[in-house]
Amino acid sequence: MLNLLSLLLQLAATQPLPTLDELQFEECLTLASKDPASAISSASLWAQQNGGHLARACHGFALATDFKFDLAVPVLSEAATLAEAKGDPRAARFWAQAGNAAIAADQPDVAVDALTKALASKNLDNNERADSEVDRARALVALGKNADGEAALATARQLSPENGAAWLLSATLARRLNKLPDALTFIQTSAALLPSDPAVALEAGNIAIAAGDDNTARKQWEQTITIAPNSRQALTAAAQLAALAAATPAPASEPQSR
Repeated sequence: MLNLLSLLLQLAATQPLPTLDELQFEECLTLASKDPASAISSASLWAQQNGGHLARACHGFALATDFKFDLAVPVLSEAATLAEAKGDPRAARFWAQAGNAAIAADQPDVAVDALTKALASKNLDNNERADSEVDRARALVALGKNADGEAALATARQLSPENGAAWLLSATLARRLNKLPDALTFIQTSAALLPSDPAVALEAGNIAIAAGDDNTARKQWEQTITIAPNSRQALTAAAQLAALAAATPAPASEPQSR
């Protein structure tokens, strides 16, 4: 969400002569990043006062920042549609954000549609396109379209080789499809790009255990807990370690001397 805010603020700041609406948009986005509940109220009122697509874009961003993803999706989609009608190049980013919110709202079919519209635009740079392809892959896999998800991730890796999330998700999908050599290659690249990410360490352990390498799996899951002990990934790693310990036979004890 913060990446989108940075991009939108940058766009707003580069307008040669900002209008009052542009200034209000910038202020609304800043408020949304700090106090989304207040920004929701402010942007909603602004939209009712003919604030147009900028009011709706900020309203949707504030809703998503406040984790109200199901409410954010239609608002951001409306912002994107209105922005397209106005010829505003930010429409592609609004569609991308609608798609991201739809994934969080467990609406993968809506996400694919929104992200396809975002990617159809010429107004996204390679890094933005890669992020959208990663999100599209998530949605496609959620719909059971694994081959399409693999293709989307391959495109993301090509567009932005530094995108650690693309490599991580590629590793996860390859493991689930039992393509372990590919999974290992992908996770090694992801680890180089994101050395302190608990999700990468967790997945590295998952791949190792799938390959029958219990020792590496144990080390990776222990590293997950070390990196972020209070994280969701650490909880999963702890459970995996417990399961591994339970499944590992205890060493035979030495016979007692008489």
